[in-house]
Order: sequence, then C-alpha cells, then structure tokens
Amino acid sequence: MGKHRAQIDRPSNNHWTRKSIALTSSLILIATALGGGVMFAINSLGKNINIIDTSDLNEANRPKGITETDTSPINILIMGSDSREGEGNTGYGEAEGQRSDTTLLVHLYEGRESAIIVSIPRDSYVTIPDCKNNEGNIVTSTTQKFNAAFSIGGPVCTIKTIESLTNVRVDKFVILDFNAFKKVVDALNGVEICLTTPVTDPIRAGGGGTNLDLPAGYSTLNGDQALQFVRARENLGDGSDLSRIDRQQYFIGAMIRDMTKSGLLTNPTLIFEILSAITQSLSTSAEWASLNTLQEFALSIANLKPKNVTMVTTPYQIIENGNVAWSEEATQMWAAIASNRPWPPLTPTATPTPTPTVTPLPAPELVDVYVLNGTSKSGLARTTSNNLETLGFNISDYGNSRERPELTEIRYSAANELKAKSLLSALGQGTLVLDETVLTGVTLIIGKDWNAATSTATPSPVPTLSPTPTPTITTGTTSASDSGCIDAS
Repeated sequence: MGKHRAQIDRPSNNHWTRKSIALTSSLILIATALGGGVMFAINSLGKNINIIDTSDLNEANRPKGITETDTSPINILIMGSDSREGEGNTGYGEAEGQRSDTTLLVHLYEGRESAIIVSIPRDSYVTIPDCKNNEGNIVTSTTQKFNAAFSIGGPVCTIKTIESLTNVRVDKFVILDFNAFKKVVDALNGVEICLTTPVTDPIRAGGGGTNLDLPAGYSTLNGDQALQFVRARENLGDGSDLSRIDRQQYFIGAMIRDMTKSGLLTNPTLIFEILSAITQSLSTSAEWASLNTLQEFALSIANLKPKNVTMVTTPYQIIENGNVAWSEEATQMWAAIASNRPWPPLTPTATPTPTPTVTPLPAPELVDVYVLNGTSKSGLARTTSNNLETLGFNISDYGNSRERPELTEIRYSAANELKAKSLLSALGQGTLVLDETVLTGVTLIIGKDWNAATSTATPSPVPTLSPTPTPTITTGTTSASDSGCIDAS
C-alpha cells in the first residue's frame, strides 16, 4: 500500500452483501432470511402489501420479455408516490391525488453483479399512450410532462409510457410512499451526507418549501430530514427538477454506503417492527406481493456491490417552459439497456505504437499509485482510480486530501522518478514534485486545475506484453461507491 504523511479522510472500504440499491432497500429488508417463528411472522406481513392490478398491460403491445432466472437481466421500475393519504404521509403539503415526481428504472445486468439506475426527469416532454384512469375510462394519447402519466393512470400508465418510449420492458415495479422512505432511513439509524455550504428550504406562504435546515459539513439525517432533502426543489440550486435529481442520486449512494455500517439486517426484532410499517407503504404487482418471491430476488443479487452500481440521468436537452426533451444519446442508452449492453459504452483505445527510447518509462502495471482528491468535488479520487486501473496502473489506495493545492501534483521519491514520469505521461497533466516523504510508489494529489476530460489519456508508448486495446469508460455517470461533500445550495 502506498503511504504518505499527508492527513486524509478515507472513504469506507467495507464490503456489503445482500443489499440492493437504496430505494429498493425495503425489499431487501423484507427478503432477509430468518428462521423459525420469526420467518413465519414476517411471511404474514405479505398480506400488508398493496397489490396493483396490471391486467390493462397488453402483452401484444409490450417489448418482448425473457425467461427470468436468478441470474437473468431484469428491469425494475421504482416510483415514489407523493400521496398524502395514509399513515406517515400527511404534513407535506396539501396537493390532492398522487404523482410520481421520482421515477427510477433499475437494470440489473446478466449475472446480477452490476446495475444501472436511470433517473427519468419528471418534466420530460413525452407522448403518453392511451391509458385507463381510475374510473376505468380510456384517456386518449397526449403529449405532456412525463409525470402526468402517473396522475392519469397510475403505475400501469407510467409503465406503458416508458415501454412505448424506450422499447425496454418493465419486468417488475414497486411504489414507495413518503412513509416507506422514512422508515427505511430510520431503520438505518439515519444516513450521513456532507454539504459544502449550509442548506435551507423554508416553508413559503401559499405553499412550497420543505423546512429543510442543514449546516455545512457532515450531518446524519433521520427519515423526516432525508425526505426533506430529496424533495426540496424551488429554493435549492436552480430550482429545477434536474438539480433535485443530482441530490437524489447523491443520497442514494450515501444510503447504500450506510447500509454497510448498519446492524439492521442482523436484528430480527427490529426487522419485524420495521417491516410491519414498510409493507403497508409498499405497492407492487401480484407476482411480487410475496415475501418468498422477494427473498429469492434478494438472494439473487447477493454479489451486487456499490462500486458496480452506476447512476445516470436520462440524457436530455432543455426546451421551452423549463421542460426537457430526450436527446439522441437517450435513444442509444435505452437501446443498450434493452439489449443488456453496458452504458456508457466501453470504448477501446488505439494500440500504442512503440517508440524507441534510451530509457523506457516503466509500464503502468509496474507503477503503484496513491490517489488523493484535493478538491471539493465529490468522487474524483474514485473516478480517477478507476480510470488509472483501466490504463493498467496499480492503485494502492484512494481518499480525500486535507490539502487543497491549486495545481495537480505527482509526488515521488528520487528512486521512483521514472514511475512518476510514467504516470504524468498517462495523465497528460500535473506537476512533478520530488518528495522523499513518499515512502512507496507515487502519490497523485488532484488540484483545482484538474481536467477530468484528459484523465483517461492514453499513456506514452512503453513496451507491453500484449497489444490488446484497453477499454475506457466515458463520463456523465456516478457510482454508488462515490463519497465526499456536495454543494446542494
């Protein structure tokens, strides 16, 4: 492991098992394997789950499905309902009916060891197909905001809309209301976030605002505070749903990471108490309203790790009245998901042509790199480490530096000068700094001048054992394993 005397705040390296993405964590709680009378009692809670009638989904008009196994790809639609009806849902405004301002399409890839979570902006201007409303009447096709589909015909209309727009089949779905979300957060004893500045979202006369009030730095949010954080919109950022999606994705990652620290899943008594509330706040189709089915699903994703969960917003462009239209890149993304291909796509780099040198630089696999993020931008150390690993470098460790250098530095001892130059050649940026306190390998401290666009540059030609191209991943996504502070103001 590379060592350096600089003080750092290290991200958690704890591993996790039997845990899914944050907003489906209630499913994991339900599915936890318990024995004897406790398991019998939990199975009885399946009667609390609200079953949604999906008979209006015409199989002839849907994308083709596949035979599901415990390793097959699967698409799960997560809808957050803002209904004020029911226990734990009052006190959040006076809007009647229900909408789904938070909609996530989760694709688990073949093998179920990696996943992508796609946030669908509620203000996407789309065509909603014919849908049946709550009175059983057909509402003809209309072009308007995406979240109108849920208001028109509930989850079935939302599923129809997504499938008609993307050609991606929705295999399963769940609806979580305010109360379910709060209970999951409280079951984790809160979720820790970090803010670069204080954040407030006061209640406004005439409606609006969540009463959120958080200081700068680290805070552990309880269920009510977490709900305020993910729902706040008008008074934060640019007031748009798009900036709110960024905060929601940040919170999803924080929630996943905190699940690794929680003893919740090892406490049967607490699980039963929480499940009693959560199942009453959960709605899904008949085939998933079974505790046994949910348990089997949870076991099928036991090897899913936070670092393999990618979060992305549907690619878009701004149009009139604050709405967005999906871009051509969105079409490409949905096509990749429909065919179980990675997104962003893997792009092979050109095979470098060897150039004679008097003293060849060490190959990347011979260079140990210790990566520190010296900026306030969250996730840079992790992203850069992934990119360097893709290029063949050995990552000793990564974390957050307490130093805030203006310029990116590559620190090295005299004995490792050539290794430092090899890293500089690969990055195409940075300043070499001789530092004998660097005990092993080289240390990269990312400064304010960092240009992420060049962080995956192809290294200068060095002798290699294989000409196989090295894949690099494009930017525009975040990982559930990314940590750090964000500017949510």
